[in-house]
Amino acid sequence: MFIETVRIESLANNSYVVGSEQSGQCAVIDPARDIDQYVNIVSKHGVRIAYALETHLHNDFISGARELAAQTGCQVGSSASGGLLYPSVRLQDDDTFDLGEFQLRILHTPGHTPEHISFMVEEQGEPRAVFTGGALMLGGAARVDLLGSRVAPYLARWLYQTIHGKLLKLPDSVQIYPTHGGGSFCSAAAVGGGEIPTSIGAEKEHNPFAAHTEEDAFVNFALTGLGSYPSYYRYMADINRRGPDVLGGVPRLASLTPLSVRNQLDENAIMVDARGERIFNHEHVPGSFAVPFGDNFATWVGWLVPWGQPLVLLSAETSHHDAMVRQLIRIGFDRVNGYLDGGIDAWKTSGLPVETSDGIDLDALKGLSDGTVAPMILDVRQRNEYHAGHIQGALNIELGELQEHLDGLPREIPVVTVCAAGMRASMAGSILKRDGRENVRVLDSGGTQDWIDRGYPVATGDE
Repeated sequence: MFIETVRIESLANNSYVVGSEQSGQCAVIDPARDIDQYVNIVSKHGVRIAYALETHLHNDFISGARELAAQTGCQVGSSASGGLLYPSVRLQDDDTFDLGEFQLRILHTPGHTPEHISFMVEEQGEPRAVFTGGALMLGGAARVDLLGSRVAPYLARWLYQTIHGKLLKLPDSVQIYPTHGGGSFCSAAAVGGGEIPTSIGAEKEHNPFAAHTEEDAFVNFALTGLGSYPSYYRYMADINRRGPDVLGGVPRLASLTPLSVRNQLDENAIMVDARGERIFNHEHVPGSFAVPFGDNFATWVGWLVPWGQPLVLLSAETSHHDAMVRQLIRIGFDRVNGYLDGGIDAWKTSGLPVETSDGIDLDALKGLSDGTVAPMILDVRQRNEYHAGHIQGALNIELGELQEHLDGLPREIPVVTVCAAGMRASMAGSILKRDGRENVRVLDSGGTQDWIDRGYPVATGDE
C-alpha cells in the first residue's frame, strides 16, 4: 500500500492518493481541479485511478472528482446524503470496497457538514489510517458554521459525537490524514506545528477538541471565536453538488494587447493586478484590484472580486501565469480572458492612463494623527488581530467586508489604510480608489506591529 500527499498550498488543504501496486488500483481523496498532479503520481506507481472520493461537499474549492472521472473513467464516490446530481457511487456508513491488500471503510462523520464522511484504511480487518476531511485535523477541527448560525449548534453536537463517539475510540496508532489544514478558513481551531499524518494518540494529547470531553463545553468551544471566511464560499457547495464544468486541463492564458484589455474593461471585465503592493501603489491601471501573487492569491480574488466577473490579469512575471490560473480554477474563476502583454509599460506606451495610491510611512502617520485634522485610520486586519493590539483610534473593517461598508464611510475625511505589513492595506486602498475616493493613503512602510514596537499609542479590544 502507498499513500501520497498532494499539498494544495493556495487552499491550505491536502489531498491524497492511496493505492496498491499489487492490485494496480488507487483512489484519489478530495482532489483539486487541476488533476494532472494526480495523473502523474499514478503513472509513477503504475496503477490506475479506480475512485475519486469526496469526504464532503466542499465549501472552499471546486472538486476535481468530475474532472478525474472524465479523463480516467474512474468512479466518483461521495456521501449518499450529499445528493450529487451527476453519476456517482452513493456511500453510506460502514460501506467497504477493496483496493488490493487493504480496504476502505466508510465512516459517517458529520459536524463540519451534515453529509461528511471519512475513509478508514483497514488491513486484515485492523484500522491503520483514516482520511478525515474536516472531521478531525492536526490540532483542531473544521468549523461548523458554514451553513449558517442557526444550523451551527446542531452541527457542533454532531461534531462532538463524531470526535468523541467515533474517531477518538480508534486505536492510538491509527494515522490521521486530514484534508483541511490550520491555514484554511474552514478551520475552527488549529494549534499548529507537527506533520501530516498525525495520529489518534497525538490528537488525544494535543487537540483542544479532544480536551473538551463534556458535550456542552465542546459545543461552546466549537462555536466560539469563528472568524470570517471568503465570500466565494457561498457558491462552492452548490457547484460541487451539481457538478463543475469539465475543463479538460489547465487553461492557458491568452496574450492581450493594451487596447484589447481596455475594451474588455469597458465591457465589465475586471483587472486583477498581481504585482507586489508597492509596485502597484506606484502606478496601476485605474479600477484595478490589487491582489499580489502568492499562495493566497485566489483566496483574495474570490473574497474581493464580484463572483462570476470575467478577469484580466496583470502580473510581474509570465512564469506565474500557470500557478495563477491553477489557483483561480480551483475556486471556480474560469472566466480568465487573458493577461496584459507587456504589462504596465505597454499600457502607458499605448497612451492609456494610470493612477497611483499614495503611500505613507509610520512617522508621517504619527504626525498626522497628532495634528488638528487627523485622518480616519482604517485597520483592515481580521478582528482577532485588531483586538490583540491596534493603532489607537483606528476603525476596524476586515478587508473581506470592506466593500459591504463603503456607503457608511464618510468621503470628506482623509483615510489611511493599515494592516500587519502592507499587503492588505494596499488591497484596501485599491477598493477605495475603485469607489471613486481620492483622499486615500496606504501605510506601505511597516504595519501595526511596527507601530506598537515604536511605542506609539496603542489600544486593545474594541477601544
